[in-house]
Amino acid sequence: MRGRWHACGFLLLPCTAWGGSGAYLVDDSSITPSGHCQAQSWVQLISGGEKTLNTLPACGTGPVEWSLGLGAQSPPFEHQESPAFKWMIRDADQHVLGIAANVGVTWGNGHVLNRNAYVALTWALDGERRWAISSDIGSVYARGSSWNTLAGLAVHYKVTEPLSITLERMQHWNGGANTQAGMRWTFRNGDSVDIIAGKSQAAAHDRWLTVGLNLQI
Repeated sequence: MRGRWHACGFLLLPCTAWGGSGAYLVDDSSITPSGHCQAQSWVQLISGGEKTLNTLPACGTGPVEWSLGLGAQSPPFEHQESPAFKWMIRDADQHVLGIAANVGVTWGNGHVLNRNAYVALTWALDGERRWAISSDIGSVYARGSSWNTLAGLAVHYKVTEPLSITLERMQHWNGGANTQAGMRWTFRNGDSVDIIAGKSQAAAHDRWLTVGLNLQI
């Protein structure tokens, strides 16, 4: 999974993803292989002095991936928990178009902050799979609001076998959008490191830098 979207209450920042990194905003259609687990962790430095620390363990059973995102912010101290499950309907490694469905909920400091459900699509644009486009389409229910449209788009390019870059944009339900640009370096056994810069149109502290580490278990 390239990124798992949990609609965090901090800034609508990424909380997962979530084969991929939860530090990205837009999820792709892949899942953790059946019988395997992975742990994705990342730290964010946000303009204004806030810092967030996140981890997202996930395991695959058959065509379903189970995950539990955990996040904390300081200052002020806040914490979030985001369980989710993701069902891969069509494998992007076997087809030009991959399809998956995700359902999740986020708690923050003992309260339900949001619920979300979306379909993740991934298109391979060339036979060598150097270019790909991912899109998330669904709905999110935010605390004190109602169900609103969830929409995101990402473009992935594999520069070399170990190095890839991603540009992505996620629409915020309260207006504006979040945009990120990142690169991933993959090393032994599929483990990887991410460096990502982001900007929000929907928050006062509107810029952040993310460093993530993704480990296959």
